[in-house]
Amino acid sequence: MTAALPRVIDSDSVLARISPIALIDALEKKHLEGYETVGRLHTPISRDDRSSAELLIWAGARADGSMGAKIVSISPDNGQLSTPSPTVHSAFALVDRMDGRFKCFIVGESFTRCKTAADSALAARYLAPVNPTKLVVLGAGAQARTHLTYLHAVCPTIERIDVWNRNRSRAEQLIGERFLPVNFHVSDDLEASVAGADIVVCLMSSSTPVLDGKWLKLGCHVDLVGGFTPDMRETNDAAILRSSVFVDHLRLTAEHCGDIAQPLKNGTITMSEIRGDLFDLCRKEVPGRRDPQEITLFKNGGGGHLDLMVAEWLSESFR
Repeated sequence: MTAALPRVIDSDSVLARISPIALIDALEKKHLEGYETVGRLHTPISRDDRSSAELLIWAGARADGSMGAKIVSISPDNGQLSTPSPTVHSAFALVDRMDGRFKCFIVGESFTRCKTAADSALAARYLAPVNPTKLVVLGAGAQARTHLTYLHAVCPTIERIDVWNRNRSRAEQLIGERFLPVNFHVSDDLEASVAGADIVVCLMSSSTPVLDGKWLKLGCHVDLVGGFTPDMRETNDAAILRSSVFVDHLRLTAEHCGDIAQPLKNGTITMSEIRGDLFDLCRKEVPGRRDPQEITLFKNGGGGHLDLMVAEWLSESFR
């Protein structure tokens, strides 16, 4: 008997039809279960006729044997092609826990974008100030629209968003889409914008800090998203020292994300000074924001456990 072919789920089609809150709620519930990132491979791919690409593979598993993996291709110069394309593409393979067959493949760029945004939005539920009104985002790339949409879903009192980008035209393009009921502004003075922000979001693939911790006002929440290797850094040690630090996965971010790995390596902080991760927050094992004047900082590292959570939810909910 020929085995049934795996289903293919188009995440772009499915996730466009659902409320961000539905995915955020699902992710919160999944953190009460036994998920773990079990493997990670990140390697450069040399190309003769253009700049190098990268492959990133995340594997995740659950205590009952459910497992899966996502493969990500990263091509930094895609925007320079004659037909520009997003720099990141991905697909996820979900494995049946009973017989090991492939249950489904999930394609579409919304899978990673929405998972990443939901990760940050879930953290903001616990860490953002009460009724924030101003958000500043550093970076106007492909992740920005989804990320802002999900953060606004959990913080609907946001009424102004400043967008700062190295290429000003990208910031102008993003705010021109007017996809949220807020006042958008292009920031030409990053320090001034950050100094008045209740939430600061970094979506920068940077090897040197762009956000200076001394700019942060008391009571703000910082969301670091763009750095995914030990050599990448979006903010400096000043931000780490001024903040209550949280991460989405303790071991993963300590090993692979420069905004956490570098301060640990140079002795700026110790592991014991990281207040907790999303598992701790969702299980109420550590408190989130404790004081209106507290600066909270969350490192969104991603990981195979999050991909598996979202993949299982899509497979279970959209047959």
